[in-house]
Amino acid sequence: MSREAATQLVERRAIEELVVRRGRAADAKDPAAIVREHVPGSRDAHGIFDGTIEEFAEYLRTHNYRDNRYGLQRHTVSNVLIEFRSPDVAVVESYHLAYHRILLGSGSYDVQIGGRYLDRCERAAGKWLLSSRSVVYDWSSSHLVSAPDNLEGT
Repeated sequence: MSREAATQLVERRAIEELVVRRGRAADAKDPAAIVREHVPGSRDAHGIFDGTIEEFAEYLRTHNYRDNRYGLQRHTVSNVLIEFRSPDVAVVESYHLAYHRILLGSGSYDVQIGGRYLDRCERAAGKWLLSSRSVVYDWSSSHLVSAPDNLEGT
């Protein structure tokens, strides 16, 4: 394997880890960790929100993460396709499967959302970061939880 091919494999892995870390930050409901995975001022078009990543983090902090109706959530990322535009810029498309537990007056609901992240990544100071993200929602489903709501602590 050539040095160039080996370097590209390392860069691909770094970008894949970036996308996974971003999902884990959302699952941890940690706005500061979300922002750390982005270039400052980067764009996030996320269905309910379209603005800078700092504005999105503040929206999450003051709405979703403060609202007790929003319970456990998990974001799984797969099928990551990476196209390098230059040594320091890549466009990335990945699938996501998001799970959310939402508590409403009529009961607890499990919500699953499948879609794609359309990302632009840039390497700054040797670290790959998201410079823009658009979320495409391909499908969703929800159902009333019939078992007791005992998943919160797991």
